[in-house]
Amino acid sequence: MLKPTIFLFVNLMIFWLATTNLVSAALTGDICKDSSNPDACRKTIERLKKEKEIDPNNTIRKIINFGLQRSLILKTNMTDWARHGNLLANELAAIKGCLDAIDLTVDDLRKTLKEVDELESAQKEQDMQEFMFHSGNIKTWLHNAINALQSCEDDDFAMPGLEGVVKQDVLKRVADLIIATQLAIWTIEFPSRGSNKR
Repeated sequence: MLKPTIFLFVNLMIFWLATTNLVSAALTGDICKDSSNPDACRKTIERLKKEKEIDPNNTIRKIINFGLQRSLILKTNMTDWARHGNLLANELAAIKGCLDAIDLTVDDLRKTLKEVDELESAQKEQDMQEFMFHSGNIKTWLHNAINALQSCEDDDFAMPGLEGVVKQDVLKRVADLIIATQLAIWTIEFPSRGSNKR
């Protein structure tokens, strides 16, 4: 009975130790190139690399909370623009469509935070089946968030004749949210990527 428990614990530890090396090992590409502030983005990644505490749950929470805060700020700004801004009809339509995407993103990021708590409980209880279940849920919600954000970029703000400050501002912020969400996805997916290399 003790051997399977030790084996499960070792597997969980390997999974999470590999995850902590995500930022240094998996982020070889320049994901900051589309950021509104590439230097700040790179500095944030460097800070994540230097975190000494081996707690990937905490790293994921930090990334998700960052995305959640930025989503809520963007939602507030866009709602204000829609109500009080001097917008063209197509700008207003794009903002309303994008607001729906931001609402979905906020909802998905909140669900993800709950799943991280469940994941941590499964890790403490050494329940690999529950651990993998919640890990899968986290990836699902984060991918859903990215799809919603990309619909804002590729559908709502891709209308012909829609240019100007509003579009530029929204798209810069949406790009930052996508980067934050990708960081969280890579954090949870890194170990399986390593095991699938050929």
